Amino acid sequence: MRTQQSAATGTAVLVVAVALTAPLHYVFALALAWLLPTAEFGVVGALLTVLLLATTVLAAGFPWALAREVARADEDGGEDTDAAFRGALVGNVGLGVGLAGGFAAVQLTTGAILPGVGAGPTLLVAGAIVVVALGQVLVGGLQGARRFTAVGTARTVEVVVKVVLGVGLVALLGAGASGVGWALLAGAAGAAGGAWWTLRDRLPSLRGAVAGARSFAAAAPMAAGTVGFGLIGTLDVLLLGALGHGHGVTFAAVGVYQVAAMLAKAPVLVGSALSEAVFPFIARSRDAAEAHGWFVTAFRWIPLALTPAVLVLVVTPETLIGRLFPAGYAEAAGPVRVVALGSLGLIAGDMLLKALCARGFAGVAAVRLPAAALAEVVTMVLLVPGHGVLGAAVGFAVGAWVSVLVLGALYVRHHRVGRVRARVALRWSAATAVLVALLAGAAVAGAGADLPMVALGLVGYGVLAVRWGLVPAADVVRVRDRLGLRVVQTG
Repeated sequence: MRTQQSAATGTAVLVVAVALTAPLHYVFALALAWLLPTAEFGVVGALLTVLLLATTVLAAGFPWALAREVARADEDGGEDTDAAFRGALVGNVGLGVGLAGGFAAVQLTTGAILPGVGAGPTLLVAGAIVVVALGQVLVGGLQGARRFTAVGTARTVEVVVKVVLGVGLVALLGAGASGVGWALLAGAAGAAGGAWWTLRDRLPSLRGAVAGARSFAAAAPMAAGTVGFGLIGTLDVLLLGALGHGHGVTFAAVGVYQVAAMLAKAPVLVGSALSEAVFPFIARSRDAAEAHGWFVTAFRWIPLALTPAVLVLVVTPETLIGRLFPAGYAEAAGPVRVVALGSLGLIAGDMLLKALCARGFAGVAAVRLPAAALAEVVTMVLLVPGHGVLGAAVGFAVGAWVSVLVLGALYVRHHRVGRVRARVALRWSAATAVLVALLAGAAVAGAGADLPMVALGLVGYGVLAVRWGLVPAADVVRVRDRLGLRVVQTG
């Protein structure tokens, strides 16, 4: 828990944490979808989205700036970071109190943020926001110290507590939104407690110097950039009801879109784990070439591993929706296809943003990201009144890919980017074509034969990727050694 770990180990640990927590996230959402009416599920989904947006804000500035400070201090020989810790704690908890107070004041006086939600759930969510502010700083310290196992453990504890308590309160007591609120608060407290326990040897005393504005000059642009990027991932859910009001978009339709977004954005969790694991190594790189090398180490897994997962959602979403959700959510298939394509852009944009922040380009990135958020909003304004949930999905996809364009242009300006070899591109395209063909067959095969065909397509793609040398040889050897297998690779 307290040992420093390499980028490869950190990525593996965080991906394992995602593999553990993502199913639990979906168990939670599935249980709520089955236990609650569609309209009430839409309301609870809006509550979850508000906390997600607040978490994005609170994870954006001070925690990442602290991670950068800790990573650099460890590389330089253990420079004292006590003042930086105190500054991050004061700044982020203060920001959390401000966000929680503002949210509670607006919701309790107008009810505009979470329609139909009363004072109890409002105050619970506000309390969860403050606890999240504390926990995110502690996680930032763990990331900078490269204690990725501790990061994964804290996140796992948060999800386990939330799911067990939330499902129990809703299913056994019929607690509804209040039960979800208690679960969110308890989960945030569990994550913060776990992070504190594994970081306590690095935490400073409460008395002492506090890093001032100069020490955390990077926090503001990091926060602005990450918050802007976080809006791209949440505006579709937050604005759908408001823009669709009077145009046939009901709370039930919002609930359908919640299911579509939840399913189609699942690969983003894995992409985020990759970018978080490589962040401290990019931050402590000596020059742009070394930083780009670390970036490529993580980025190459987008086409290799995440694109196949996205293709399953694009080509045959009915295979998953029909088995996971009640029949009332069958209409989510169309939005899932579009949101999944947007999720691929969101993964790439997230990795670009964190790499730029690690290299000190957070400010210029933050200036460019509003263009992506604006593109999303404009697209939704134009399409939601006439196309409902599908319009929201298109808006999300447009915003996500515009972020890739603006951040990619900035990244290329400051890094020397090589070209992908034609042979590699052709082999990847051929392997992907095999996968798409089998997925297309699964889409028309019907229940019973579809899942085996999806599995066959993924396995076939994986075999071709290994045999054709698309997967790095070092990773093949590492997996082979751990599993005791003999893997043949040509290239």
